[in-house]
This record gives sequence, structure tokens and C-alpha cells, in this order.
Amino acid sequence: MKNLFLTYILIIIIISLLIPSGKNNYLSIHTIDVGQGDSILIQTPNSKNILIDGGDDNSHHIISNYLKKHNVKNIDYIIATHFDSDHIGGLDNIIDKFNVSNIYAPNYESDTVSYQNLINSCLNKNLNLQCLNSGDFINIEDNINLEVLAPSYIQEENNLNSIVFRLDYKNKSFLFTGDAEASNELNIINSYELNDIDFLKVGHHGSSSSTTSEFVEEVSPDIAVISCGYKNQYGHPHKSTLDTLEKNNVLTYRTDILGNIVFYSDGDTIFTTKDYKLNKK
Repeated sequence: MKNLFLTYILIIIIISLLIPSGKNNYLSIHTIDVGQGDSILIQTPNSKNILIDGGDDNSHHIISNYLKKHNVKNIDYIIATHFDSDHIGGLDNIIDKFNVSNIYAPNYESDTVSYQNLINSCLNKNLNLQCLNSGDFINIEDNINLEVLAPSYIQEENNLNSIVFRLDYKNKSFLFTGDAEASNELNIINSYELNDIDFLKVGHHGSSSSTTSEFVEEVSPDIAVISCGYKNQYGHPHKSTLDTLEKNNVLTYRTDILGNIVFYSDGDTIFTTKDYKLNKK
């Protein structure tokens, strides 16, 4: 046991020496622990910052402090995957406090307070809320491209309107799914070739209504991350989702157990300093 512990410490030290700082060849994906919600920061090798979602109304302090800790002053892209309050509740305060160049969302409106706060903050900063739809493409920088896979059309249910996109960096592909549901997943795998995805942000906090066996088998990720609150009232992540991921040999990391989780990629590998074994209860 002692030898195993020492080996683990040595591995952590070696990885720490590889962790990037400043301009480098690494893409970093920060899954910020905002409890029962979503917020992910992507930092590119050329120091561009992409913020996906902003947690709920109480999350803005967590996100703001996290961004400042990682020397983020400018946000190049904000992507609001959809207008549920646990995804956009904190974005108005983030927009108020940081310099934001672009903000994207699905092409629909909401009558919620969180949505109106977001719109007001955009207006105050003269930010144009741009719409993303299936087929849209953004070149972030050299070797980093973003392709939107959903929504292909707007529906009544918010989750079904989630922006789903893949981010490609050299030889690695990352899939971000918002709160996409099973019907979205089916439409995506019927419309796109996705059998080379390496990293999956699990849809809808690990709900049983997402992450179907068919989808996971087709996408075949090596690593997945679930953002959810500790002992949340919804029972996320559901056992069926965890079983599906385990059956497909996907290393799955959870914010409710591990807190903030940062993944790094040089375009050929993906690694994190978090211990996967700690996920096991």
C-alpha cells in the first residue's frame, strides 16, 4: 500500500511539471464545480478563453473567483447552451465584470428572470447575442475548430434546444452537450460521423434521459465528465448512465465527488491530475 501511494505521488509530481502555464501547446478544459449546474472554461494554447454556461444565480461568485485565479480578464467566447437557470443564471454578472468579445446562444427566447438578466447585461455592454445552429462553424485559432451539431430546429422543451458542439484540437476531439436529451443524441449520430470523439461532457448532469447506449457506443469516448451537485434532489448522475459509461470503458469524472476538474491536451493525449479512483464510492 505504501509503495502504491508513493508511486501515485510520483505520477502527480511528473504530471504537475507538464501542466501548462501561459502560451504553450496545451488546451485546458476546466469543469468548474458550481453544484447542480454547468460551467466550463476552455483555455487555448494562444490564451483565448471560451466560457460554456454560467451555473445558476448563486454561481457567479464561484465562477468569477475561478476566472480571476486563472488570470482571465477577457472572455473571447461565451456559449449559453440553453436558457435553463442552472446554465445561464450567473452569466449576467460575468458579463458585467469581464470583457466579453462574443456571446452565442440558441435561437429562441425565454420569459424567465435569468434570461432577462442575461439580455439586459448584453445590452448594457453592447453585446450582440448571436445564434448558433447545427452546421455552424467557428475557427477559434490554428488547429482549433468548433462545429455546432445541434440544435437543428427549435422545440418547446428547453433541453432539446441545447447547443451541442465538437471542438477539435489537432488529433483530439471534445464533445460538449449542454442538457441534450436522447432524441438530440439520435439526431446527431444520424447526421454526423462521431466515432472518433475522445472526450465527452455528459448531457443533462448524467440524467437517465441522456447518454443512451447507442449514443455512447457510436461516439466511443475515452474520458467523460459529469457536472452535478453533491446529493442533488434529482439523483444525478443516474445509475443507468453510469452503468452505460462503465460498460463502454469510459473513464468518468464527477464534480460532485472531485470538485473542480481540469483536463489538459497537447492534441495527442488528454490527462488530468485528478485521481479517477476517487470516483469510486
